[in-house]
Amino acid sequence: MVWACVSIIWLNYNSSRIMPIVLESLESIANLDYLGDRYELIVVDNGSTDGSFEKIREFLERKNSLRKKIIKLNHNLGFTGGNNVGFRARDKESKYVLLLNNDAVLSQHGLKTLVEYAENFEDVAGLQGVVLVPGTRLIDTAGDFVSELLQTHPLGQYREYPWILKSPIYVTYTDGSCSLYKVKAISKCIDNKLFEEEFFGYGDDNVLGLMLWSCGYKLVAVPEAVASHFRGLTFGKKSTFSSYLIDRNRAALSVITNTRYKRVVLLHAARNAITSTLREGALSLAGLKMRALIDGLELGKRLRSRGLFIDIYRAPIIKIPPIDIPLFFTTRHKVAEYYESRIVSELNKLAVE
Repeated sequence: MVWACVSIIWLNYNSSRIMPIVLESLESIANLDYLGDRYELIVVDNGSTDGSFEKIREFLERKNSLRKKIIKLNHNLGFTGGNNVGFRARDKESKYVLLLNNDAVLSQHGLKTLVEYAENFEDVAGLQGVVLVPGTRLIDTAGDFVSELLQTHPLGQYREYPWILKSPIYVTYTDGSCSLYKVKAISKCIDNKLFEEEFFGYGDDNVLGLMLWSCGYKLVAVPEAVASHFRGLTFGKKSTFSSYLIDRNRAALSVITNTRYKRVVLLHAARNAITSTLREGALSLAGLKMRALIDGLELGKRLRSRGLFIDIYRAPIIKIPPIDIPLFFTTRHKVAEYYESRIVSELNKLAVE
């Protein structure tokens, strides 16, 4: 076992309502089966005002053997900005950075497992293991994919682990809830940061994955379970803000990539704004979705003007025959089933050599 140096970046923002989970996440980091002097915890608080930062700091002060850095920001920089702060604060010897959500809990062997795999893959920039639904054997994500319509799909969600998972596979991107990245690859492709900060949150990890593939690196998901994740607790499962970010960032991604279905992506977004009014009877929701579309196009143009362009066809994306496009104007459930079947049918092609 090569005990490579790792910096674990862990964000917090107004988490008092989920404090038991937050402390469980920190406890899992303190109890890792990994040499204590070969990993550090970097806590970045995004300007919390609910007392959660003070509770976290008090908890960590009792963990004397845990190497840690605690950074308190004046305001919320989002998932992207907060992680970038943590990345710049990493130990200069760190070969890897591990991103862990504050609502995700590492298994005792999780970090060791990811590093062992990473040491065997020279051209791989990022890895994830299987992330489970807490307290169950159900899969939260076993690797994430992006389609030509720039929609995302977590492989195996709600299937019972280990499902059909037998060996490492290539994925479009590794899930931001728990993923390991090589510092060398990040520094080569994206300079001294992990994310484009203007994305703020949602869609940031898939953009990073696509950027790394476009740069010539690969991303891999391994079949071992390494963490559990209470998905949706950070922003809230039905947050209008999260909905806005998802729609905005997808529109921006359409501008900075070469997907052949750019017009379909934008048509789909406009259609969703209209149908949300008919379905919910809420003009405010339609307005939010149209605002997200407009803001996303503007964000994409700004990023493109700064030279950001991503060739998505260098990544293992889900390709969609034109004949199947009408399906994507039906239900989410049918779309998810379609994506899952397409990925499963090509698992042999996705297997890591």
